[in-house]
Amino acid sequence: MKHGDNEMRRSVLLVSAFACLFVLVLSAPGFVRGDEQEAQKLAQQALQLLGEKKYDQAIEAIHKAIQMAPSNDRYLMIASESERRAGRFAEGVKDALAAIKINDNNGLYYALVAANAYGNEEPELALEYCRKVIAMGPKKAGQSVYNDAKAYEDMLVKKMYTITWNLDPSKRQAPGNTIAVALPKGDLPYQSVSVEVKGAKSHRIIKGESNDMMRVVPNGDKPFQVITKVTVQPVSYKAKLAKAGNGSLPVNARAYLGAGEGFNPASPVLKKIAAEVKGKNSVETVKNILAWLHKNIKYKEETSNITKLDFKTVDEIVERGHAECRGYTVLFTALCRAAGVPARPVWGVLFLPKGFSSHNWDEVYIAGVGWVPVDPQKVETFGWLPINRVRMFMDLRKSSKSDENLPLLNLMYMNGEKLQYEQSR
Repeated sequence: MKHGDNEMRRSVLLVSAFACLFVLVLSAPGFVRGDEQEAQKLAQQALQLLGEKKYDQAIEAIHKAIQMAPSNDRYLMIASESERRAGRFAEGVKDALAAIKINDNNGLYYALVAANAYGNEEPELALEYCRKVIAMGPKKAGQSVYNDAKAYEDMLVKKMYTITWNLDPSKRQAPGNTIAVALPKGDLPYQSVSVEVKGAKSHRIIKGESNDMMRVVPNGDKPFQVITKVTVQPVSYKAKLAKAGNGSLPVNARAYLGAGEGFNPASPVLKKIAAEVKGKNSVETVKNILAWLHKNIKYKEETSNITKLDFKTVDEIVERGHAECRGYTVLFTALCRAAGVPARPVWGVLFLPKGFSSHNWDEVYIAGVGWVPVDPQKVETFGWLPINRVRMFMDLRKSSKSDENLPLLNLMYMNGEKLQYEQSR
């Protein structure tokens, strides 16, 4: 399935603004002392290394420059951006705050605090500094800095999506007087749902452990509407995951250790990889699997059919080295289960600035924490899922011929008109 999620992993918070660093450093006032001249050379070296994506080396170089010129806020800015790109977010926050203490009039410094705080899963701090940039306005902060702060703010505030499904009963996937229809999952830490049905005789909502659904009695073959209001908010599992150990698994979680459509955890291919990535606990194992996927599997879409797999088993994905988003989720599920971590693929709707897309991600069960969301294409989403995703339905199929996904298939095939949605805060 298409994922189109590039905007959620911005390669630089402030691309055009940060490009000016070269000019800022090179146009700095002339130095007269040897230490300061050496600091400037190190700063230029750090920028070059940053452009070459040698982040750790860039950090080492710029911190040497900071030691020689500790009151140079530009060097601290370079350090903060280098640390953000390296995933060393806590250090990035610290250096950006230090830059602000020296010069509190540069919007880019506040934006770097926000970006690193977001990466460090500190939504309150990130939102605070986004709003400091926004309060400056585009003239003082700079248009690109201001725009990106607004974009990050949008990722940090609670919002509601109103999703309307126009459903044609004649396209149901099984006969009967009632139609099973998938609903967005409610009662999650990061997602709540209300439902309204128009044009049907009656309906009954059924809440489950993994999925919510509805049984609808239509007016013959007359179309009806299902209107769902889905409220999403940023929730970080970071603190809970840090305390997680190797507790026992409940019965309902152990059910997600077996085979499913397109994979068998007992496959020699999967068992070999699982042995390599197995950590001292489930959290470490999941992180190792995400790192393995990042290194060994690339994104490539070979089919636009959202109801069919483009592989017979995930062993094929391992061999060919690429997958689309559903392939990622199924392979991630299989590797987790092979390593003893309950996992399940989910399907949902991904909202983008210019529309929406079908998307897949996963949930893993961590003892003492519960089910934790993660998008296997993006290492940083483990327990920190972006709020532009609406969780719809967990893929229950054991094989391509089983009917566990009937509510989801009904929803897809009966949706005779284009999906409609509205967004609000």
